Amino acid sequence: MHHKKLYLATVLLALVLGAVSIVPAAQEPPATNTNMQYENTLVLITPSNSLLLQAVTTAFQKYAKEKLGVDVKVQLIQAGSPECMNRVIAWNGKPDADIFFGGDLIYHWKLKEKGLLEPYKPKSPDYDALPATFLGFPLKDPDEMWHPKLWWGHGFMYNTQVLQKLGLQPPKSWDDLLDPKWKDLIVMCTPSRSSSTYINVGIIIQNRGWEQGWAFWRRLAANVGAFVQRSADVVDLVSKGEYAVGFAYSQGAIINRANGYPVSMYLDPTGFIVSGVSLLKGAPHPNIAKAFLDWWYTPDAQQAALSAGGIPVLPTVKIQGPPNSTAAILREYLGGKDTIYDYLKTFTNVKFYNFTFAEEYFTNISQTFDNTIVAKHAELKDAWSTILSVQPKVKGVPEAEAKLQQAIKAFDSGDYATAKSLALEAENIAATAPKGPSMTDILLYVIVAIIIVAVIYYVLRGRKPKKQ
Repeated sequence: MHHKKLYLATVLLALVLGAVSIVPAAQEPPATNTNMQYENTLVLITPSNSLLLQAVTTAFQKYAKEKLGVDVKVQLIQAGSPECMNRVIAWNGKPDADIFFGGDLIYHWKLKEKGLLEPYKPKSPDYDALPATFLGFPLKDPDEMWHPKLWWGHGFMYNTQVLQKLGLQPPKSWDDLLDPKWKDLIVMCTPSRSSSTYINVGIIIQNRGWEQGWAFWRRLAANVGAFVQRSADVVDLVSKGEYAVGFAYSQGAIINRANGYPVSMYLDPTGFIVSGVSLLKGAPHPNIAKAFLDWWYTPDAQQAALSAGGIPVLPTVKIQGPPNSTAAILREYLGGKDTIYDYLKTFTNVKFYNFTFAEEYFTNISQTFDNTIVAKHAELKDAWSTILSVQPKVKGVPEAEAKLQQAIKAFDSGDYATAKSLALEAENIAATAPKGPSMTDILLYVIVAIIIVAVIYYVLRGRKPKKQ
């Protein structure tokens, strides 16, 4: 009997140990080295906005104190993405910062090529669960020198109250915004002043081709009421109802909605990008920097970013929260999906933003937009307005229709003066062309014909010989 009890106890112990061993690895926190001497200073060089940085640094300081036993002072060097990269290059392996936090992946790729990044694999089971690529988009560096920070969505936001007052339905695609009903209801920044605007402009040109892409932006610019200095101005103006629609990135529309503004957003499936995070070679505080990277790929870190409108890069972190929270708002923008990955899987043939294309054509696209759209905005709007007014007048007159097509082609190429002149020529051709009978004339002819036939019938009937 004693042996049976001992055997049963042994079996139960084995089952308990087995149950412990099969707990999914992703539920475990990243391992920490209690023998590690962590520095009490961490320096990030970053283009990230202050709202996100506040949420992230506060959460990391709490983690470092509770889990690592160190009070960390996080110092920030804030600049635009290109400037961040250029500073790292200038430091040449002796950086003032530990981590390059944020910025398009291409800047991290360039630093890797120059040998200015340190390889490090974050110690996190959630990082391990992250795929190397998603729909062809790279998420991990095979050499572990750069890592994904967060997803960012781009598209257009709109004020739901303004649309309701105007009796307009929310636009559901970029092409919807070409409708003349949106004239002067749209506000945007310029690609030379805003990276998020450049992404929107670049994606259209990248996916539609050079000629068709520029034709789209010129036609859409005819509906733009104003160009502003910053993308933040776009978010504010749409949120306050001064414009109905504006081109923006997801964070601003999420945060302002959480703050009570009646805004929503269309997130272009091709407009999602991944920002990067890298450990700099020669980092002055390498141990705490590595601990930060370990922590970054945990649900707590990604939730901190989500609270500031960031889109989690970890597929293990579900986007959900109480009503009017940033998570709930983002989830609404993503069609109720749990993750950005689930959302993007609902689309077919998604072509993500091409960083290499964007970098190569930045100067060309920015200058072309400024010189042929912004600087000539009044002329552009006048030419397109003339074309639209002439369109119904030339229908049915082949020569005039052909001339108007020439006008549209000139407009699409940026020659607005010629476009207006050709449109007016088309109008004149239609006005002086021989006109066929109108519907009233045709109806009158039919009535007269019927009367004539009736008279002839009556006369012929009266001439029939009488029966004897």
